[in-house]
Amino acid sequence: MGANTAKEHHLVPQYWLRAFAEDGHVLGRWRSGAEHRTPVRRAAVARHFNTDPLAEGERRVALETYLDRHVDGPCAPVLRVLREGWWPLDEAQHALALDALAWQVVRTQAFRSFDEQVGQHLFPALWAQEAVGYCEERLGRPLSEAERLEVFWTAVRTAPDPSLIVDPRSALRAMIQAFERTRDLLAGPGRRLVLLRSAEPLLVLADSGVALRRKDGTFCLTPPLLPETIEVFAPLSPTCLLISTLRAHYRPHQGLTRKIAAKANTGAAAWCQDAVYRPPSVPWPTRLLLAKTPLEVWPPRLSAVPAQQPPVPAPAHPEIRRGELRAILEQLSHAPADQPPISVPGTGK
Repeated sequence: MGANTAKEHHLVPQYWLRAFAEDGHVLGRWRSGAEHRTPVRRAAVARHFNTDPLAEGERRVALETYLDRHVDGPCAPVLRVLREGWWPLDEAQHALALDALAWQVVRTQAFRSFDEQVGQHLFPALWAQEAVGYCEERLGRPLSEAERLEVFWTAVRTAPDPSLIVDPRSALRAMIQAFERTRDLLAGPGRRLVLLRSAEPLLVLADSGVALRRKDGTFCLTPPLLPETIEVFAPLSPTCLLISTLRAHYRPHQGLTRKIAAKANTGAAAWCQDAVYRPPSVPWPTRLLLAKTPLEVWPPRLSAVPAQQPPVPAPAHPEIRRGELRAILEQLSHAPADQPPISVPGTGK
C-alpha cells in the first residue's frame, strides 16, 4: 500500500471496488443516465477529501494514511474471505468487519453532506442562542423572557451564512467521532451480521459503498442518521451481501434472493452521491432508478420558549479508543501556531 500521498481519496476502498470490476474497470451510471467505463483507481474518488487543510507535509494526509494502513490494509483480507464464503468469522475477523462497515458509513460524500446539511439547518438557532448570552453579558443582567425571545428570533433571522465562519476541519472531526458512535452501534446487543450469497450477479455498488435502511423500509437521512433499528446493507461483490441487522427474518441457507438484492440495489441508488457501479458485462437492474438529486435532510421546525429549568448539558462525544486516531483528532482540534482558533458558536466544533 505504501504512504498515501495521493490527492484523489477513495470514498470506497479500491479493494472493495475491485470485486465489481472486470479487467480493472467498473461501469458507472450517473444521475443523468450516462454510463462510463471507469478504471478502479478513478472510481468513487474525491480530491483532497480527507486532507487537513491547515497542516503541512505528511500531517496533511494523516487521516487518509490512517485509513490506508489501519483500516483498508487489515480489513481487505477479511472482506475477501467473506466474499469467498468463509463463515462464520472468528472474533478478530468479526471486529475488523465491523470496523470496515462503520468506516464505510462515515467516509463518504453522503455522510459529509448529511453533516453539512444538519449544520446549516441548526446554525441559525445555535447562533441565536449565543446572541442571547452575549446580550446578557454586555448588559450585565439577565434578559426578561420577552427580551430573550426577541433577541433570539432577531438573531435567527439575521444569522450569517455558516460557511463564512465554519472551521474547515470540522467535517474531518465529525467523521472520526461518528465512526466511534457507528462502531458502538454495530457492536450493540442483539445486532448480528448476516452473509447472503447468490449464484448469479445481482448487486450493484454505490459510491457510498453501503446503504442504511430504516425500519419502515425507507433509505432517507432524516430523522437521525443512525437510529438503533437501522440496517446496514453492504454489497461486497455482485453475488455477496453483508447485512448488519437486529432482525431475525433473514435465512442465509436460502441465499441472496432477488427480492433482497432489489432492496440492496434500491439502497445503493438512494445513498449514492454521484454514481452507482457494476461489472461492465452485467446489465443494469430492471426498474432501478437513480433519483435526480442526492438525499436531503429535512429542515427542522424551530420553536423557542423561555427556559423553565437549567439547560441540559450537551451530549458528550464518544471516547476515541484507538491511539493513532486519537492523535489525528487532536491534530484536527488545534489550530497551528500561525492560525487563529476557529469555532462555530454553540457547537463546540
